[in-house]
Amino acid sequence: MDYIEKQVNKIKVFLKNSSLKKALGFYILIAIFACGLCYYATYLFCEGWKNVIMSLEGIENYAVIYRDSRGYTIDTEALPKSVNNKLRLLEGVEAISVFLYASIAIVMVSHIYYKNKLMEPLEVLKKEMEAVARDDLSMDCRYLSGDEMGDICEAFNQMRLQLINNRKNTWKLVRDQRELNAAFAHDIRTPLTVMKGYTQILRMFQPGGQISEEKLWETLSLIENQVDRLERFADTMKEINTFEELELKREKSTAKELAARIGQLLSGMSASALSIDLTVDESCNEAEIFPDTGAILEVAENLMGNALRYATEKIWLQLQIENGKLFLYIKDDGAGFEKKALANAKNPYFTTEKGHFGLGLTICRLLCEKHGGSLEITNGIHGGGIVCASFFVM
Repeated sequence: MDYIEKQVNKIKVFLKNSSLKKALGFYILIAIFACGLCYYATYLFCEGWKNVIMSLEGIENYAVIYRDSRGYTIDTEALPKSVNNKLRLLEGVEAISVFLYASIAIVMVSHIYYKNKLMEPLEVLKKEMEAVARDDLSMDCRYLSGDEMGDICEAFNQMRLQLINNRKNTWKLVRDQRELNAAFAHDIRTPLTVMKGYTQILRMFQPGGQISEEKLWETLSLIENQVDRLERFADTMKEINTFEELELKREKSTAKELAARIGQLLSGMSASALSIDLTVDESCNEAEIFPDTGAILEVAENLMGNALRYATEKIWLQLQIENGKLFLYIKDDGAGFEKKALANAKNPYFTTEKGHFGLGLTICRLLCEKHGGSLEITNGIHGGGIVCASFFVM
């Protein structure tokens, strides 16, 4: 019995993994064999009853009269009418049984074929389509079979996974666009702050003649540089959709020139109540570098803006070059970073203050990484926050 069950299971597995065409052919062959067997059994049954009927009437030799192209064939003994009717009935049963068994075979093959090959995968696909229609992409519609229906279910499942992936990408694009818009609003403030600082200086000293013409033109030139930066920044933001698309524009320069640009930036940002100490390491004197000056200045602006908000009296800045990297250190004498800030400050939208987007350090980190460097934050031994931005510039 176990052997028979084992063989039946093998046949079921074979049919499940067979193609639709092969399985249908197999079912038809079985149906033909079963029809032939049933018809043969019916034929033997009818012939047996014919012999019984003839034996009861005592008739041994007979021939049925029929007409063909050659003429007539005449029986040797006349058959009684009652016997002839019974024989014709049995012959009719033989003839009708062929059509009856064929019809039953067609119905059975259709039912079994649908049940074994189509019903389950179609039900799986139906449920999956209903789930997709109600915006539910969590249902797995794989159907483990080696036939075409298994392939269709697998293809539908891959489509479902692709829809999930597309939805994630869409949300990512929306989030990236949101971050980009917030970053634009965030980063546009610093150049405006610098321009405002220079403008206030002119208003304070120019009417009384306390500023020389040379210093006046220098200040106006610095304001014009900030305007140019804003224009370039606006053009860049129009061209990209995410920070990942941002391309660096490296240009040949020297560390000394970059330090001077950072110094000019600080002079427009600094507040009168705070002391800012900028130290340039000897390694930066005449070193030839290839930076994206705009990106480095943007990082310096963001970090300096944070230091100005948290410093109490003094801010220290230091520039140095080591192993092809430019390091910018900014330290303030404020309260330093809280534990939560140390762990999350570089993540988007993390902030401890109302009115801020929480994107400043995130933007700095992304620009540093684009430049082959990194951004690190920590607290000083004697208090205050320390931020180190590095850029690969060689």
